[in-house]
Amino acid sequence: MFRKAVGKLAFLRGMAVDENLIRSEVLLHVNQCCASLKELSVFSEFVDEDMASLICKSLPSLRKLEITESVISSQAIITFIDGLKELEHFDISGYENSAITDVVLQKASRLKVFIWNSRFELGEFMDCSNCGEDWLLQRSCECMLDRKVMEWLTELS
Repeated sequence: MFRKAVGKLAFLRGMAVDENLIRSEVLLHVNQCCASLKELSVFSEFVDEDMASLICKSLPSLRKLEITESVISSQAIITFIDGLKELEHFDISGYENSAITDVVLQKASRLKVFIWNSRFELGEFMDCSNCGEDWLLQRSCECMLDRKVMEWLTELS
């Protein structure tokens, strides 16, 4: 049913799917039928390197990828960044583990937008849930987190 419907959507620019549709035959069919597809949102509890490789091989022209509120490995993040050459916008916000490494940040520096705020502490940075000072924990908000990371990335270049 899904494959038949997608076959009629030649000008589809973006779509959101859950992990049940992340299969080779489905994604290859989407790629064949929807040449304009550039944006994908994936809803999955866990994203590993195998799933990342499958998405990269099946949909190599993605420019925007959102995988939020998921457990995602560092290697999966690197696979996406390396495998999707046209990727400009990558959102992995709300992920359940601290998968951001120096290598991930260095590779992500080529992206126009990289959103990666975690629910967990990462070194000296801490994400809070509002825009302003976190009155309870007295740690910087995610706006400060983004600013500090961008400053750090600028120093790398």
